[in-house]
Amino acid sequence: MKRTISSLIYSSVIVLGSAGAMVLPSHPAAARTVPAGYQTERIEFAPGATSTVVYHNKNYYPVRYVIRANANQWMNIEADSSQSPVYLTMSGADGTRLILAPQELTSWSGRLPKTQDYYIEALKPADVAYNLRIAIAPNIQTGTQRLQFTPGATSKIVSGTLAPHTSRSYLANARAGQFMSVNVSSPGANTSWITLYGVDGTVLENGNMSGAQSWHGRLSKTEDYHIQVDNPKPYPINYTLTVAIQ
Repeated sequence: MKRTISSLIYSSVIVLGSAGAMVLPSHPAAARTVPAGYQTERIEFAPGATSTVVYHNKNYYPVRYVIRANANQWMNIEADSSQSPVYLTMSGADGTRLILAPQELTSWSGRLPKTQDYYIEALKPADVAYNLRIAIAPNIQTGTQRLQFTPGATSKIVSGTLAPHTSRSYLANARAGQFMSVNVSSPGANTSWITLYGVDGTVLENGNMSGAQSWHGRLSKTEDYHIQVDNPKPYPINYTLTVAIQ
């Protein structure tokens, strides 16, 4: 299978550093057109969502997706199949290549260099089904509320109402080594989700992908942490957000 895949992907120079960090070429290649035989599909997130899962079960090979994202946003992508590995490549519309063949990567995460369309290619044998998971952490929004703890307090509780398919963002500053717990609850049968990430782009929880209402763990960096409460329902919901840092 590796021989088959290698014959279908481009010859290129790997630009990942030895530590795995993304290194961009100083002179990006010319923007590519869609190669013959590629099926192209544009991906749009649902209103207020920061992720999506695309299920593919069609009998053609390979597949190319197009998604719009902004400069400095943090993207996570993963191709998951129980039948066979599905390898990824990715480039910007300007030709900057972020995932190059023949690395045989099934997942990738990194900060995007500019606002543009990004092309994700899924390389697979025919008849192989897979899920493609894509998460893009939103940029910090103007008007994001900063959580201020009262002197001596280790937790903060805020409540509010969210319109259908909307979200609200909060910032909390914490130090490396501290333990953080975040929980959101809604009354009755209503459900609200949380998305949590550091301002460096490291995603700790993506509720739009997992449906999570809580997260807890020890923090690795001293920085601001972005907490987003999402309403996935087609009607307004009330919520209560509890953030504890010790």
